[in-house]
Amino acid sequence: MHKLYLKLKLATIAILACVAASLAFTPSASASVGVFAVGVSQVSAASMPLENAPSATSLLVQTYNQSANASEETQVEQLCLANSIVSEQLLAGENPEQSLIGYVIGVPNNSVRFRLLRAYPELTFRVFNTEEGRSGRSLSEAIADGNLYVWWCNNAEALAHSELGSPVLTLSRPIVQSVNMSSETLNDYFSQTTNLISLRPEEVERVAAMGTMRIGLPADSSPIISRNDSGEPIGLDNDFVNLIATKLNLQVEWQDCGGWDACVSALENRSIDALTFMSPTPSRLLFTEFTLPYWEVDWALMSLETRPIRIDDFDTARSITIAVMESYSILETAENAENITVLPVASPAAGLNAVLEGNADAYLDSLPLLMNRVRELNLTGAVVHIARDLPGDQVSVGVRSDWAAIVPILDRAILGITDTDIEAIEERWFDPEIFRGGLDRDSVLRWALVMAITVLIVLAAILAWLAHLRREIERRKLREAEIRHKAYHDELTGLPNRMHIIEKAERAIITHGQNQRKCALLFIDLDGFKAINDNEGHDAGDELLIAVSQRLQRTVRKNDTVARYGGDEFLILVTNLTHVEQAENIAHKVLNRVSMPYRLATGESRIGASIGVAVFPDHGSEYEDLLSAADDAMYTVKDSGKNGVVLADQKSTD
Repeated sequence: MHKLYLKLKLATIAILACVAASLAFTPSASASVGVFAVGVSQVSAASMPLENAPSATSLLVQTYNQSANASEETQVEQLCLANSIVSEQLLAGENPEQSLIGYVIGVPNNSVRFRLLRAYPELTFRVFNTEEGRSGRSLSEAIADGNLYVWWCNNAEALAHSELGSPVLTLSRPIVQSVNMSSETLNDYFSQTTNLISLRPEEVERVAAMGTMRIGLPADSSPIISRNDSGEPIGLDNDFVNLIATKLNLQVEWQDCGGWDACVSALENRSIDALTFMSPTPSRLLFTEFTLPYWEVDWALMSLETRPIRIDDFDTARSITIAVMESYSILETAENAENITVLPVASPAAGLNAVLEGNADAYLDSLPLLMNRVRELNLTGAVVHIARDLPGDQVSVGVRSDWAAIVPILDRAILGITDTDIEAIEERWFDPEIFRGGLDRDSVLRWALVMAITVLIVLAAILAWLAHLRREIERRKLREAEIRHKAYHDELTGLPNRMHIIEKAERAIITHGQNQRKCALLFIDLDGFKAINDNEGHDAGDELLIAVSQRLQRTVRKNDTVARYGGDEFLILVTNLTHVEQAENIAHKVLNRVSMPYRLATGESRIGASIGVAVFPDHGSEYEDLLSAADDAMYTVKDSGKNGVVLADQKSTD
């Protein structure tokens, strides 16, 4: 009898093993629950479903796609259940996993938790592990104490659990074998610290799969990026990259790549993965995907005191020659300007030498780079003038085109950089140096200490009172500025709102009338926006409006004003015009930029624009007249097929 019992037991185990193996190799198998008699685990009242337990679903942005990608390796997982929660409804249901919503499901580590969350974002999984879990207990201890109804179990554990007559639930959805990630990465993902942005599981895998991102470090780019005496990267771009890397838990490595042109070629050849301080050009778009701009830098001109060049933009009546780096995105704008002769140069040194040798009247470069080069060369007699009306160079991170999927993730990290972060970086790299007049650092500090002590002794009480008064005044000014900014700016895009543009346009009409100059209103209504907003959702619509506002600001001059008039309507106030045709040219430029494709989180989208143009004083002498004329012209575009520019009708002379 004893031998017969052993044979029957071995046969039973073999049959169960075969069943478990067949289930493990059938990803699409239907959910099944093995029910065996006997034994109900004792469960304490404290282990009932935790309604207030933190749900892992809040960590995800989108639900799991039940049809797994055929190229991904999948496997079947199972859950062990306590006898006390099994009911006839659970057994008979077509989707028994849904009956587990509201239960805390125990898992041994974050790796299993991440894998299961990809398939079941609606369920709640909690780690029971002395190192990773919050409870300080292992999974086996929590099960032994009767504090869990449901827990993950491997094949061997599931077999042993079923032999005891307890139920095992085979999950119906295929579990994707994710990219191997370190425990530190998973811990950071689930802890959701304030430095990290919220990523979907597939985005976490995408970042982890990249490994280390190699970022090009061009020579002669201080204070933007360089190396210190120890070889460590320093500079404004290094600080920005560190912020982005921290928010994404991204590993980066700065790689020397020679001069700027050599670094661009290295990105094209994929010797590096990314390059900072880039602006899009038609040639670069062939091999580069660009993030949102992370910084805007002014353009500046270096000339000599003997023949100074002080122009705020390229609109000049004087014929001049300007040296510009041949790889700069502003080169094309300068070449198209009247009375401007462009001298392309291969390096900043060549541009400065062209000015010193009289081959060019000025050298154009970004302000921080130009100031650093003039200071390093100690160019006495040099005049640096900021071209304030030229659109600033909005620099982005250029990423190799085959890594396009990582760009939206980088964009979210860039959007997470606050104004305070930017101000701190700018203050760090653009404050005056401490060396002045031959004094070294120690001399300056000793002198400052003596003066500080003297002032404190004589005026301690007065300074304390003044400090308090100043803080109070600053606090009130900041509060007033904040209230005024909210009252005059659109909350979504940050653009001036309707009230703001009305006041600014009315002032412009008065000043332009006094100076006998022209100004114009461009009334813009987006074509195709409603379809994207309705079909892709309001988040996609908001993202598109923000992208359009940024593109409009990059298109117009600095002294022009872009405002959101309401919904998908925008107004642009264009000032200091001499001819009506100038307003039309600007409108066509805006139309071309708005009509370019947009890369949204939901995919690539295209829209158009109907633009009506009204010029003061040709089409009206009051703001309401100009607005009405521009609005009528815009509807003329709509009636004639949309996506165009129409100039308003001449006002009546009666």
